[in-house]
Amino acid sequence: MCYSKEVQLTTGVTLGAFSAFYYVYYSIKYRATAKPWLLPFLKYIIATFACAAGHQIFEFLSLATGSQTIYKIGLIISISSMYFLLRSLEVILNRRLHSWLALILTGAVALHAFLVDMPFVATSFYVRHSAAFIWAAAWLFLFIYFHVSAIASRKLLAADSSKKAILAYFFAVIDLSFILSVIYTLIGYFRFSVNVCADSPSIWCTFFVIQVFILPLFLSAVPRILDAPEHKTNQTLKQTLIYLAISLLILAGLISTLPFFQCLTLKFVFP
Repeated sequence: MCYSKEVQLTTGVTLGAFSAFYYVYYSIKYRATAKPWLLPFLKYIIATFACAAGHQIFEFLSLATGSQTIYKIGLIISISSMYFLLRSLEVILNRRLHSWLALILTGAVALHAFLVDMPFVATSFYVRHSAAFIWAAAWLFLFIYFHVSAIASRKLLAADSSKKAILAYFFAVIDLSFILSVIYTLIGYFRFSVNVCADSPSIWCTFFVIQVFILPLFLSAVPRILDAPEHKTNQTLKQTLIYLAISLLILAGLISTLPFFQCLTLKFVFP
């Protein structure tokens, strides 16, 4: 049976409600600390989760109305979350990582989305994206760039506890749902006829609701386990180009080497 519409609404409301509560609760707690960077960090993290909530709500609305316009707006809201996630990383590292590049890529994705036909359909507990390769690839590219930049910049954090906290940060804000969605997709590919290309993005987005239940563990621990550098630094153009190139190579490797990514052909780029 298909419960996609109900699941998208439930996950969207859950993400939105908990995110609003966390923002109010931790804003009060963080104001009582001597770490002024905590409030902007919280703002960007909650904005990341709010985008995830908005995407789920718009997927529900797109299924309820059949509107491609609503569906496409939901996709744009979803990829916008990576800009805010990169901004939160910039706050932790007190370093400019050129997060504005995410806005340019998001704009390009939005332009493409509104120039092509993008059919979708409810499947099981998620949405099957029949022609969203550009969106999914851009999303994954920013996801990889986020990790590459964070790992490469961990050395800027003086304390070992802060360096280890970056790994907890990954797990608490995005990686747990990614890992679980990959496991489900792989099992589903071999046992339930899951289409990796068309199904995995929505499976991940739906699984993202799990993050909202472990996020408070990290937000509560942040003031004592992480110290942002006092002096602001800038990621050089050379470093940025290297990290972007590494991210692109990893993305290309995923697409070209995994056998069940064979469906990523030009028909998904220009349906």
